[in-house]
Amino acid sequence: MKIASVQFKLKKIENFEDFKSHVEKLVNQARMEEALFTVFPEVFTLELATIYLPKMDLKQALRKVAEEYCESFKQFFSDLARKNRMHIVAGSTLEKDVETGKYYNTSFLFYPDGRIVKHRKLHLYPAADPELGVDGFGENLQVFQTSEAKISILICYDSIFPETSRILRLMGAEIIFVPSAAPWSESLFWDLRICCEARAIENQLIVAHSCLIGKLEEAENMEFFGKSSILYPGKGKVLADGRMGEELVVVGDVDLERLRRSRGKNARVLKDMRPEIYSWLCKNQWKYKG
Repeated sequence: MKIASVQFKLKKIENFEDFKSHVEKLVNQARMEEALFTVFPEVFTLELATIYLPKMDLKQALRKVAEEYCESFKQFFSDLARKNRMHIVAGSTLEKDVETGKYYNTSFLFYPDGRIVKHRKLHLYPAADPELGVDGFGENLQVFQTSEAKISILICYDSIFPETSRILRLMGAEIIFVPSAAPWSESLFWDLRICCEARAIENQLIVAHSCLIGKLEEAENMEFFGKSSILYPGKGKVLADGRMGEELVVVGDVDLERLRRSRGKNARVLKDMRPEIYSWLCKNQWKYKG
């Protein structure tokens, strides 16, 4: 089974049709490789924000995108998933909750049959998410059943917390999709990449990591770094790897049956866990005070 991870390079556009053309080109590449799953990066709708920049500041522009284009975004990706008969994790975009008025960093999963589900980012990165207009926290860890595998989504900073992926693994997840956007320097990307590799190994699951790249010329200090990858828990854990600075689609051929057999025979980590020792983590009384 093939998984495609998009390395999406930001560019200036004039309208929603430009964005659609950019996305369709990359989905077509994934389809040509016979990918059954395709994942885009976190906040790749920054490209839509260039319609409003520099007339608005970045936060205003992204919130405008959420208000003006969220429904069109969902319809477009739903049509793409049906047309190409693939599951698409559409990175993430700002989503406004009409009841609370809050803006969430939301990843939508589009099924080939038209169904849409979503995951909202659980942990907001203090130096970036508020600047992007995000002020709402997600509250749920979820595993989504598909025809091929049980999958989950962790948006960027969510993946740095090992508790999230361990819970998802215990809930049955076999693949975790990690849309990410690492600004300012390559070092932030490498922190994420190393964490993604660790999540794959410690939980015996596949991680598909998708990276936003490129510079948003119309906004200050908004350049993104990274290379997308498909990570496997076994020997030779990097199944497919991108190249820094280049827009491309990374495709990895994963053997889910082999993974399932390995979990049953060799994955000692979960069998050897001692939950009685870890109960301290579940006590609500503690709070980090550093």
